[in-house]
Amino acid sequence: MQAKDWFEWSREKTMMKSMLRICLLVSIGTMTGIAQQTESDIQERIRKTKERLGDRLLKTADEIIAGHVEAVGGREALLSVNTLRFSGRFLRFGVDERILYRHYQQPDLIRSSWSPEGDTYTLSDGEKVWSVSPEGRKEQDAPWAVSFSHIRIDGNFIEYTKRGIVYEYIGLEGFDSEPFVYYHLRRTFPDGLVEELYFDIDSGFLHGVWRTVAPGEYNRTYYYDYRRVGSIRIPHIWVAVMERGNPPHVLVVDEAAIDEDFGEGFFTEYLNRPVQE
Repeated sequence: MQAKDWFEWSREKTMMKSMLRICLLVSIGTMTGIAQQTESDIQERIRKTKERLGDRLLKTADEIIAGHVEAVGGREALLSVNTLRFSGRFLRFGVDERILYRHYQQPDLIRSSWSPEGDTYTLSDGEKVWSVSPEGRKEQDAPWAVSFSHIRIDGNFIEYTKRGIVYEYIGLEGFDSEPFVYYHLRRTFPDGLVEELYFDIDSGFLHGVWRTVAPGEYNRTYYYDYRRVGSIRIPHIWVAVMERGNPPHVLVVDEAAIDEDFGEGFFTEYLNRPVQE
């Protein structure tokens, strides 16, 4: 095995071990409810965090959002990105592994598929979500589709007030599954979708989003390994913990780029396909 090949193999092995540890940590704490930390432990961590940060502790939703925007590259950098594309390995532990292809265009277009050809895909224009195939297109309105319709390159952190998005600062939050403390915000969209957001106190990065799928039930997505892609940073490992005993889903971004030309009609060709009931 050549030196370069050995390095890549070692890196892959290390990454997979890290992902397994992340999945185990998250799934144990959030799926089975086995508490690794007591409530008093969490409150003690919060107390120490307040003491450590002192006057540097952020106290409003706007401040926390601004910190995240700055961490990922800044307002101007986010606004200047016209398109974003990435592909990566999507793993459902114990089920399968596939390659996911995502394409975004400002302000709110997104296309997601399981093949590079992309003749079958999911598309959102920021209002409606369509499942598209060679046979036609079908509108989707399930909870996952409602969340999908709100995905944007800027993460809904730019000019959100003008778009009717309300952020509420809930406070500092800790979890029984990990030894950290986060800023907790609640995000409410004009259509009524509510999400719980958690931000890393020191880096400013968005760490997790909890989306309601049923009363008292959440799908939780956690973001790790933020890396620079052009002028911005995006998470390269996503861990989704599902309700109802489903296995954790993990996305590992292998390749990403900004401001590519996807070609004329890339986000509109679905309109030529018949609507299916």
